[in-house]
Amino acid sequence: MSAVGLSKSQIDRLGLRLVGKTEPAAGDLDLLHRLLLTRSEQLDRAEARVREELGIVPTSRVKNTETILEKLRRGDGSGLKSIQDLAGMRIVGDFDRRGQDELAERIVDLFGDGDRPPRVVDRRVDPMHGYRAVHVIVFPEGDPLEIQVRTGWQHEWAEFFEKLADRVGRGIRYGEPPDAGWDPDPAAPSAVLEWVVARDALRAGVVRWALSTADFIAAVEVAGTIEPDAPSLRDRHEKIDGHLARLRKVLGQMADSEDRVHGFLRRERQ
Repeated sequence: MSAVGLSKSQIDRLGLRLVGKTEPAAGDLDLLHRLLLTRSEQLDRAEARVREELGIVPTSRVKNTETILEKLRRGDGSGLKSIQDLAGMRIVGDFDRRGQDELAERIVDLFGDGDRPPRVVDRRVDPMHGYRAVHVIVFPEGDPLEIQVRTGWQHEWAEFFEKLADRVGRGIRYGEPPDAGWDPDPAAPSAVLEWVVARDALRAGVVRWALSTADFIAAVEVAGTIEPDAPSLRDRHEKIDGHLARLRKVLGQMADSEDRVHGFLRRERQ
């Protein structure tokens, strides 16, 4: 039985109901909010332990309703009870992969007295479409809480990819191509139609560039644990910083370009 008073099967049935209709019922949304409130209270207590016993100040968050519904829709509504990151913490540190592993072990030890033993999910070994980190799933009060441990570069990349997904389609986080996006009327000026073709090609290219940058970051971080004083590492570090800076710049340019085109078409219709 979860802390909100629902069994695992009841939570799963709630997930099915939430996405079974175009608009979730008010009572089901209220039940979901109660579940999230309970997880939030558990998260506050777990975060206090991390601060007091590890001397680390993490960031924390509870998933919002829309993000949960998006995730449930991808699984046809099943699996609400299995969403491990309804509530979680994130620790971003100036450490290498060894330091990342050591911190994950400290978290495992800290929450080893929970209702279930902590579980480590190493997304460096099994990345999710570019995303890498070490996740420790802990169960201090029976329900799962996720603690993400990221290096600085892993965090920078993940933050960029989230913003890119907001711009070109959330599906890229699951290996899907960018959304087709907005398509103008076929009668629109030829320059606009050509721009749409270029926009779609750019979107796909930036996603590929971001994924290759994630692979490059991982390779450099591995190399840094094997030969931390190698002269070539400094150049590679600068290349990573350069790639991330250019990716952020291109994303801003994409947004500006789309805003200008939309503004032009609005003026044309007036």
